[in-house]
Amino acid sequence: MELFKGLTSSESANGLATAINPGVKINSLTINNGLAKIDLSKELGDKVAGSCRVTAIRSQITQTLKQFPTVSAVLISIDGKMAGVLQP
Repeated sequence: MELFKGLTSSESANGLATAINPGVKINSLTINNGLAKIDLSKELGDKVAGSCRVTAIRSQITQTLKQFPTVSAVLISIDGKMAGVLQP
């Protein structure tokens, strides 16, 4: 997914930003009955604090996946863990 590749130099030059840490990898992604389950590498949660940043990260991932008509909901995990993931 392009979201995890980071910003291009052109995007940065135009003032765009991302809340997602560099180096995040997709461990797995499945879509079943409208639910996208995405498991990401530990880099996603490294040094992430504050409700604004967590909300921005969740929103970026969710809205990216919901652009596809087969996705209506998104579940995010980090290295297979869902409990406490992206909590402020």
